[in-house]
This record gives sequence, structure tokens and C-alpha cells, in this order.
Amino acid sequence: MVEPIINAINSQNYQEAYHLLQQLQQEDPNNIWIPFYQARLAEAQGDVTFANQRYRELLPNTVNPKLMRQIRQGIERINQQEVKERQTALNQAMEQSGALEMGMLVLEAMPNELKKTAAQKFGEIMDIDPYTARLQLPSRSWRLYRTGAIGRLKFQAEQLQQADIPCFTALVRYVNILEVYGVLYIESVEPKVTIVYEPKKGQRDILTFEWSEVAQRVDGLLPIFEECVDVGLRGKLKRTIKTLDYANICDLHLPQKQTIIRLCDQQYRFREGVSFSDQQKVKDGQATIKESWQHIMAFIAEKTPSLPTYSEFTPFGESAIDFQELLKLINPHIDLLRREETPWDAAFHLYSSLAFMKKFSQKLSQKKG
Repeated sequence: MVEPIINAINSQNYQEAYHLLQQLQQEDPNNIWIPFYQARLAEAQGDVTFANQRYRELLPNTVNPKLMRQIRQGIERINQQEVKERQTALNQAMEQSGALEMGMLVLEAMPNELKKTAAQKFGEIMDIDPYTARLQLPSRSWRLYRTGAIGRLKFQAEQLQQADIPCFTALVRYVNILEVYGVLYIESVEPKVTIVYEPKKGQRDILTFEWSEVAQRVDGLLPIFEECVDVGLRGKLKRTIKTLDYANICDLHLPQKQTIIRLCDQQYRFREGVSFSDQQKVKDGQATIKESWQHIMAFIAEKTPSLPTYSEFTPFGESAIDFQELLKLINPHIDLLRREETPWDAAFHLYSSLAFMKKFSQKLSQKKG
């Protein structure tokens, strides 16, 4: 009875193969070959998802050597077909205009309970083992996962999204397109916001905008490193770099102007411009920075109560630090007093720019780089 089923499938007479399988199931419902040929028929008809799932369900429960061998052959056929189809689709993607331009693939956070299933799919798409794949899927913040030709990254992103793994891509050149205004102080807040910034060292200019123009906000902490002297073994002095403090930074995104308004507590001149509390100009120096910054943030939150906010920079930054060559291409637009440069500044600007691009990429694509 099995031989006619094989012949019908091989001759592409799928209707006959289906009826023969139905007949065999009625006559011999416990026949171990029935589920295999159901999978084989589905594979021949192009339903490789069902066929692959059935093959993989059968394999661990099969003891018949001949059946086991044919199940493995079915799985291998499907794998080879998927590899071939994937390569063809990738070749087509790489033929698109601009496909070779440098881009980034960013993984988005997903719940831990979904990681086990997602890791299997992620591993297959990225050709890595499931254990490594699970470690690379973020659960808290974005993860900068890969850089390279945008055509290839977009192709991979589409596969990941089809597998319910959230991610997005972005062009590197867009990071340096945005106008960034580092705020020295806010001069007025009514009826419009007027900020004072420093276009060049020693110069001042103003920019005016409406609160309604602010579409989203990005908050972060930038580490401030200092060289310290510690006592090591046998009383020897050794120099180490430690994080002694953090700078608060807040970006306001104005998509209509393709602009980022950047405030930083280490650069803001709290004694000038609008006072956001009665005590802001009374106390001296460092003692009032934290308090004064909190007053400004509270005022911004009051003016923009429903503003979407990105505030998971630190875990993203930890993934971005591995991409040193990429960060060297980025102008951070951050001028903190440091003994030496750090990639964390560029990492924050990248994070903020990605937040901008993710939501307003169409506006950026209309702007020449």
C-alpha cells in the first residue's frame, strides 16, 4: 500500500496520494509510515512549514532505521531549499539601489518568556546556536547587533520580523544629518520656547520653537571618568580610570525642524535665563546642580505630559561600545570637560539619533546628507 503512495507523490499526482493515504489510515491506522507520508505530501505540495514541523515531531519518536533515515533526508531537503531561497532573496536585495550603503541592525527588547522560542528562530536566521542566540536577544533595551551593507541588514530584519523578533535598521549617514543644539540656557518659555546655544566657541545665538513641535524625548546618563591613584600590592601606587560621576542629558526631538535640542546638567548655565525655582539662583555652584536640573526636567514634563520617552540608554550603550569603528564616524555634539575622549558620548548621540530615525526616518530621507 505504501508503494502506490510513493509513486503518486513522485508523479505529482497529489490528489491520488491524498486518497491513498486516507484509505491506508482507515485500513491500518497504526501504520508508522502514515504521518511520514503526510509530511512528504505536504513538502511536495510546497507546504514546507507543516512538513518541517511534522518531520521534527516524528524524528525523536522513531526507532525504525529506514523511517528515521528518510525523515532526516526530508529535514535536510527542506533546509537546503530554505538556504537556496534565502540566498536568492538576498541576492535580489543586494541588487537594489543603495544596498551597499553602511547601515545598522538594532534588536528591540522582548519579554524573557518569549526568548526560548525566539532564540531558535533567531539562531536559524543568523546561523548561530540557540544558546548564544538567546543571550544576544535583549529583554530591557535596544541592542546594536550588527553593522554592514544596508541591503543585507534589511533582508535579515525582514526575516526576523516575520519570526516575531522585533528589530529595525537605520543608515549610518543619517546619524550625522540631524541638527543638534546644545542648550546653554533657556531664555524664555512663553509664548514660545527660546534657547540660547553656542554655535562656535565664544559665540551665542538663539533658537525658538513651540512646545507642540516636541515629539519625543531621550534621557540618559553619561559616565564621567577620572584617573585615580590606588594602593596596589606591596603598597605600590597604581593609576586606574574610574567612573566618579554621571552627567544627566536630555534630548528633545523636533521632527519638523529635523532638530535635537540637547540639555546637559554639566553644561547648563543655571544662573542665566529662566529660573525654574525660587532657589535656583540663590545657592552656589555644584550644590544646586542636581536640584536645579530636577526643576527643569519637572517643568518640561509638565509642558509635555504625554511625550514618548526613551530612557534605557545605558544597556544600549554597553552593546554599542563594541562598535568602536562606527562610533568614530559619529560627531557626538557633546562637549563635557574630559581628560580624554570616550566612546560613550558618541554612543548616546547614536541612541538618540536611532530613536529619531525609528519614528521619523521618512523625514530624514527627504534631507540630503
